[in-house]
Amino acid sequence: MSRDQRSRLFRSALLFFVGCFCGNYWFKFNLTADSVAKREAGSIQAPPGYEVKTILRSLRREHEDIPTEKETLCKCGGQRPSHYLSPWQLANKQKEQAESLERFERRRIDLKDVYNQVEGSSPISYPAHGVYCRPRRKVRLNGVRIDWFDASVVQGQTQLTVQLNAEKGVFDLASSVDYVAAEGEGTAQLTIRTTNPSLLNRQLLYIVYRNTLYDANTFDLVRLQYAGFTATIPVHIQQVQLPWLYDQKGGKFQDRVTVVVKTFYRYSNLKRLIASIHEYYPGTRMVIADDTPSKLFTSVQAPNVDQFRMPENIGYFAGRNLGLSQVSTEYFLYTDDDHYIRNDTRLHMFMSLLDKTNFHLVSATYEKRESKFSSTLEVTGENNHICLLQRYEPNHFHEIPGFPGCYANEICQNFFMASTNEVKSIGFDPDQALARIGHEEIFLSALGRLRTAACRNNVIGHNRKGGPEFKDYGKFRNPGEKSEALRFKYNLFKHNLACTQIDWGMNTTKTKTKK
Repeated sequence: MSRDQRSRLFRSALLFFVGCFCGNYWFKFNLTADSVAKREAGSIQAPPGYEVKTILRSLRREHEDIPTEKETLCKCGGQRPSHYLSPWQLANKQKEQAESLERFERRRIDLKDVYNQVEGSSPISYPAHGVYCRPRRKVRLNGVRIDWFDASVVQGQTQLTVQLNAEKGVFDLASSVDYVAAEGEGTAQLTIRTTNPSLLNRQLLYIVYRNTLYDANTFDLVRLQYAGFTATIPVHIQQVQLPWLYDQKGGKFQDRVTVVVKTFYRYSNLKRLIASIHEYYPGTRMVIADDTPSKLFTSVQAPNVDQFRMPENIGYFAGRNLGLSQVSTEYFLYTDDDHYIRNDTRLHMFMSLLDKTNFHLVSATYEKRESKFSSTLEVTGENNHICLLQRYEPNHFHEIPGFPGCYANEICQNFFMASTNEVKSIGFDPDQALARIGHEEIFLSALGRLRTAACRNNVIGHNRKGGPEFKDYGKFRNPGEKSEALRFKYNLFKHNLACTQIDWGMNTTKTKTKK
């Protein structure tokens, strides 16, 4: 290398280092010098009522590999599935159990565990949702951080203070940071003080919330205060909820579905329904709840049919509840005694929809009444002034992916397949106000609790007229004006409604709403 080349290389290196030094000095000066901060603030014209401040925002987030408290392993010396099953049977049962659990979790209406980190104009970054803790257990408050600091405060070595308050728990520290003072550990009020922003955020990494007040399902609101700003962190205190799973046995239709029927005297219709179930879905168990008066009662003898005799005239929904109480399969099919299965009724499609989606209930379409296979509700008002209006336009919401002709809705026909566990949690109201007729009530109770659907292309037979007993049936079951008035009054009170405009099915006066 020539002398000239070496000289140029030396000058280039010297200029590089000088430039780095000056740039670094200028950067530090502009971030920390109070005079520069004042000069910059003075050069910017703030709108009336506002002031301009220089703030320091940390660009580097420190992530500590802090061990998370693990749940205690299940230690039990009692009975286990392996005590009763061979290895291959156990493997198959565990697979079936996992699939059943997946369906159970999919149908849960609870909000998912979404971790929502709030970062806005406040300097406090914190979790606004997704912090869960079992009763009397502890959880780390991940994500708590001060994101920016007033430059004058940092330069002046002003003490930085963070205070946390809880209502149903106390605060612990997983670890203590040097040069940081923490007061109130083990109490419902924790105060952290330091002059170093970096050390402050490091200590916030180790904050642990410990619940002390037992409740199976509640919230504690942790309030965090810093420099005049306040953030609220909701901590969901919830005990573990055990699933209710069902043995699929052979996995066939009759292993997974039980038919529930409420009947009253219409035995010719009932026998037609039983015959159609035996023809198209042989081996399926049927539970029949019968409150026919003694002088008219007839014992029904048929394979896989359990007829439960109830007190006379005990009621429509009381019979449904009795039938549902006897179901031990994952799904049940509810049908009135005047329904019957046709050769184009596809109950396997209902079972598939419940298996593969998060819906809890799906209904069919009555023959010759396809236009009213479904309806929706317009809910207006709030608090104690809720009004319900039934709508046939639109009569459903979106189509369910993978199931053409099936739509999300809010009110279905009286022929439906549903998840046993979830419907049991609502049940059928046995009040005498609903003894003679009831339909929409189950869907009003399910509103916001169950996901319901209806299929336009799955048709079932429906014939209200029966044999010679039909005239006597009408004397008992057709509601009069007093019964209808009692039903209206009861539903308004039960659901705390200010007004309802529902097509109750058998009303003498029906009101249709306009779009």
